[in-house]
Amino acid sequence: MSDLFNSPVLKVEQPRRIPSAKSQYTISDGAGIPLATAAERSVPLRRQATRALFGDGDDRRVVQVEHARGGAPLLVVERPKSTLGSWVSAPDGTLVGSIRSDRFKWRYVLLDAAERPVGRLEGNKLARKFKVLDGAGAHVAQVDKKWKGAATEVLTTADRYAVEFFHPLPDPLRVLVVAAPIALDLMLYEGKDLPDLGALA
Repeated sequence: MSDLFNSPVLKVEQPRRIPSAKSQYTISDGAGIPLATAAERSVPLRRQATRALFGDGDDRRVVQVEHARGGAPLLVVERPKSTLGSWVSAPDGTLVGSIRSDRFKWRYVLLDAAERPVGRLEGNKLARKFKVLDGAGAHVAQVDKKWKGAATEVLTTADRYAVEFFHPLPDPLRVLVVAAPIALDLMLYEGKDLPDLGALA
């Protein structure tokens, strides 16, 4: 299996670009070694322009995660239009599970392909620090959105996330946690109008 699914630390970062035009990410391990890239495919220029001009953060987004070397597909993360949820699939289209809002901006339930809960994301009220809890409620990993400076936060969607696994996790929980930074970004921050400037985390 790819190191993407074995590394105890992941760093997920977006390049500086026009806000919300096209979702894309780089994923590296704790030492900064590239593990994967992720991007929307085949987004027409007209749609990119519409997003950039009007902040169309509610548009449907489908991000494909690929191995950094060779480009072999690893995962697909989809956020349907106007939905506070994201679905995670294998490259062949097989559903792995989903990450769904639990009525609060900072709480999400992690579901397997049969809609059974396998864990939770419990965020702080600024939706920047998320505890990952397993099905028994144990704190098994952490997903944090890092502060990149006021200019970057206001003028671009160049966000940065860190994921730390405290010990190995079973599938599909492990795969959902790997996908969580992209899913959270698609649900909360792509197409953002103003950042939460008070959250200098």
